[in-house]
Amino acid sequence: MDNNFEKIFHQYYSPLCNYASKIVDDIPMSEDIVQNLFIQLWENNKLSEAKNIENFLLRATKFKCIDYLRTKKVKNEIVVDRFFDNRETSVSSFTEDDIEPMFHYFAAKLPEKTRKVFLLSRKSGLTYKEIAEELNISVKTVENQMGRALRKMKELLKDQKLISLLLFFYS
Repeated sequence: MDNNFEKIFHQYYSPLCNYASKIVDDIPMSEDIVQNLFIQLWENNKLSEAKNIENFLLRATKFKCIDYLRTKKVKNEIVVDRFFDNRETSVSSFTEDDIEPMFHYFAAKLPEKTRKVFLLSRKSGLTYKEIAEELNISVKTVENQMGRALRKMKELLKDQKLISLLLFFYS
């Protein structure tokens, strides 16, 4: 296996599975979708053509998920080109169904400890004190991890021209 392809696979496989699972609502199927996507990309040497690998993989995963949902005859109102045009997307153009998969995709890219703190705060709605008690760490550590998480999210979203999603992460 090409060293570069292997590196890309290891870097993006888990976040893409998280992203796909929020679209298809089926973890084993999301893993199959992402694995099949990488197999197809390997066989056709398609990654070498991508200018922005992350955007390419997100878009390809989304299309594969939509194809799967169509074959399962499940109605899904995702507008396919909404995420990845070349201009910044406004929050008003996203539905809650669009934001949830993106949230999990970008959260999966955080370091493990930072991700735990971030998800306990943003998904579970716990206070910093409650998170500190649950994880047996200090409140100051929770504050530092949240600061780190939000800075990393800002950086990831800015790179993808999705900076307007920060409102979702900061709320």
